[in-house]
Amino acid sequence: MENKPNKNKNSLSIINIKLSTADRKQLQRYCFVNKLGEKTAVKKIIRTYLDENLPKLDEEAENQLELFRPFQRNIFDR
Repeated sequence: MENKPNKNKNSLSIINIKLSTADRKQLQRYCFVNKLGEKTAVKKIIRTYLDENLPKLDEEAENQLELFRPFQRNIFDR
């Protein structure tokens, strides 16, 4: 049998984060107060940081070729 590569294309690379003891305790308190798991909390913190610090994309640059414009079909169109 051949070894086939994993077809899961949605998985990203694994990132290891090392925290000091004080930072770890702070993360655990944050998780306890907000009733979140550690992975979910870290993802939420990183997304918030990136949203606040990265420049926003121009609306025009996202869909220049109109490939993803909304298309409304009539029920009588075949």
